[in-house]
Amino acid sequence: MKLDSAILFTDNMERSVRFYGDVMGFKVDYIQDGFSSFIFPNGAKVGIKVPTKDREVPGHQTVFIATDDIEESLGEIKAKNLELYEDLSEMKGWGKYFSVLDPDGNKVLFIEHFK
Repeated sequence: MKLDSAILFTDNMERSVRFYGDVMGFKVDYIQDGFSSFIFPNGAKVGIKVPTKDREVPGHQTVFIATDDIEESLGEIKAKNLELYEDLSEMKGWGKYFSVLDPDGNKVLFIEHFK
C-alpha cells in the first residue's frame, strides 16, 4: 500500500494555485472547477479544493513533504522569503523538520527522516 494523494482546502483557489505552483514550485497536474491537483516526482499528489461540505475547513490540514536534505530545502524556502511556522527542529527517533503555512493556514511540513 502507498499514499496516493491528500487534499487541502482553500477559500481562494487562485491564491492557492499561485502558492503551490509558482512559489513552492510543485508541478500542476490539472485545474478544474473548484479543484486543483499537484503531482510530485514520486507520483504522489496533493489536491487543493474549495470547500463544499461542513467538515472541509481551510487551515486545518497538514501535508508532509519528505526531503533527503533538510538544510537545502530550508535554504530554498528562505530564498522564497516564506515565513517559517516552525523553525528547523529535531524529533528524537523521527527526523529533522520545519514548516510553513500556506495562504489558508494549512501546514506544509518538510521532513528529513532519520535513516
